[in-house]
Amino acid sequence: MRFALLITVLLFGYNVQAQVFSQNSCQDSTLISNNPCYGTLYQPVCGCDGITYRNECLAYAQGLLNFGDGPCEFMDFDFLPNPSYTTGQLQLKIICKDVTDINVWIFDTFFRQKYYQVSRQFKDIELYPDIRGFGNGLFFIVVEANGVVKVKRLLVNQLD
Repeated sequence: MRFALLITVLLFGYNVQAQVFSQNSCQDSTLISNNPCYGTLYQPVCGCDGITYRNECLAYAQGLLNFGDGPCEFMDFDFLPNPSYTTGQLQLKIICKDVTDINVWIFDTFFRQKYYQVSRQFKDIELYPDIRGFGNGLFFIVVEANGVVKVKRLLVNQLD
């Protein structure tokens, strides 16, 4: 009789734990890491939490158990270096879920357009905007693709 009770308790406890795990199958808080991911690789992944992460390493560092390739939204972009120094050239990488026209602007803090380029019928593209002559300061990179607009800040410090 005691053996049957012990088996029942063990099975009941196991089922309760299995239910808790299935409800939280997106993230495991015991896997969250404060250690930085090294490198600058930009290969976005869409986490099961609906957030786009720069790469798999950063998704794992947040304790995610499930994620898929590509951004969660229709489009995402990233650029290097930030801040930008004497090179005067950015590496801007834009990734879309489907082929579309991609518009890129760079504005200064007074909303004066410093750069514009439209790329017709691309899915993924790398651009290299020349920012020499922009001067020092804060700028905004705006990317639009298929009605989705994203804005990121760029700091320019062009040392002489």
